[in-house]
Amino acid sequence: MKKPSVVRLYTFSDATLVTTGKEKIAFMRRDATAFTPFGITATLMTSLETAINAFSNTITDIEAVNSQAGVTASKDAKADQLRVAIRTVMARVELKYGTSEAKYKKFGTEALSKQSDSDLLITGKRVVRVGTEFLAALTANGLTAAMLTTITTLCNEFETLIIDLKIKIGERDIMQEDRVEAGNTIYKTLVKYTTIGLSLWETSDVAKYNDYVIYNTINSEVPEVAAPLTV
Repeated sequence: MKKPSVVRLYTFSDATLVTTGKEKIAFMRRDATAFTPFGITATLMTSLETAINAFSNTITDIEAVNSQAGVTASKDAKADQLRVAIRTVMARVELKYGTSEAKYKKFGTEALSKQSDSDLLITGKRVVRVGTEFLAALTANGLTAAMLTTITTLCNEFETLIIDLKIKIGERDIMQEDRVEAGNTIYKTLVKYTTIGLSLWETSDVAKYNDYVIYNTINSEVPEVAAPLTV
């Protein structure tokens, strides 16, 4: 059965989750005596703080995106080099056969600039095979074995970058999911603890009550007061 997509439980930023969490822990430590009867010990507070610090230190999606973008740029640059190398060969083929003969068409380089990465890779390898087949006939037109070797090298490098990009995309998906799950765990624990804080001070101390309100909105205008949770 396919795992359902992980959805964030909070609408504010991860940075806000970190700062809010540390703020609430500070209030809980101030009011530690009041939390003790509910089983919320100093050890549990420290455990939450440790989780928040670990969450804060994990790679963010911005970093993962930039890492992915770097590989994408390298892949695209290599694709351009491969196209140039293929066109260099095809210029010699055109001199020999023109563009309408079957021997020219056998190279299969039509719409080269519009080909997908996978199609371009296949085209590059095909140009090497067909170029090797016709090398003797095309030598007088300037085709060399070194040109074909260059294309083979570029194809291998291009294929590696394609795979690297796929890996980066997969890694980013995994990191995103893990980060959302970690954030949700922190948020749920935070709501559980602050709900106790709200119940403690609801009728006796407005200032302390407000210390435990979590605003689950971007603009912080509407407070989210969780339903009472069991400890």
